[in-house]
Amino acid sequence: MNYLAIEIDAVLKEQEIAYEKLSSENLTKLISDIKTTFFIQSKELDPASMINPQKEHDPDFWKKVDQLQYLENPVLIVHDDQTHAWKLKTSKDLKTLFSETTGFPFWITDTTLNFLACVDDHDCVHLSQPYKRQLN
Repeated sequence: MNYLAIEIDAVLKEQEIAYEKLSSENLTKLISDIKTTFFIQSKELDPASMINPQKEHDPDFWKKVDQLQYLENPVLIVHDDQTHAWKLKTSKDLKTLFSETTGFPFWITDTTLNFLACVDDHDCVHLSQPYKRQLN
């Protein structure tokens, strides 16, 4: 049914937010890169398998995404019947999208994979930065 993808696509068009919806090939590559960078041998995106995440309960996290210093060129990933992803121009665009949609679990990163955040359906936020950068 892809209910989240339909809602997100509609809001992006309605709010005239510039975006690129990732093709299945690009999405597969992105998820592979995310798993290599932020996870220890994980077959899927699972916050329990993230490397050294910071965890907190924050029901207002979505309201602050435009204030995250490392979120440039955000990529939103959601899963309904399938996994979908959109590249946006700014974190302000991402905040606008969140303000116009119903709440849903999501993953966000940026095009350079400087960080990864997962917000689950209990408003638990899992934040991680690449393992290779933590070693410096």
